[in-house]
Amino acid sequence: MTIENKHLHTITWLIQLISTIIYVMIIYSIYLTRFYENLTPAIHKDYYTVFFGIFYLVALFYPNLLKYHYVYYSDDGDKLVFKTYPIGFFTSGKQTFRIPKKDFIRAELRESFFKLRKALIIYQKVNNRTAKYPPVYINGLPGEDQKKILLSLTRLMTEKSAVIQQH
Repeated sequence: MTIENKHLHTITWLIQLISTIIYVMIIYSIYLTRFYENLTPAIHKDYYTVFFGIFYLVALFYPNLLKYHYVYYSDDGDKLVFKTYPIGFFTSGKQTFRIPKKDFIRAELRESFFKLRKALIIYQKVNNRTAKYPPVYINGLPGEDQKKILLSLTRLMTEKSAVIQQH
């Protein structure tokens, strides 16, 4: 099974582009026309600038706030493959994890920020020790895909525990 959310990057980019165009048009209309002065003469145009600027910044940094990530997950073959990178402005850090299924130990789902951020923590056996991978944020995936990943990892954990109990 392979899951990825490449559409999220495109949608986020479009929303940020459209927000920028709208914000620039509003700022131009505030300072180059008298529309807002005629509409509400008691409010100075700087207040409009701040008001619309706050909405623009929220639209711009919303993906960063929720830690939206591009996620590619595959459990085909003998390895689990996670590819991930953050989506939004001022972000970096592409990560790829290839975990042999035989060395996979467990996965945890951690929720934070009013349950809006969902981080998947993966554990692997390395030289008879447990290694913990950095979180993979899956809240940018549709709910159905999140459930598929969690079901796949849960199934793999139960298979591993069944093999351990047999020995």
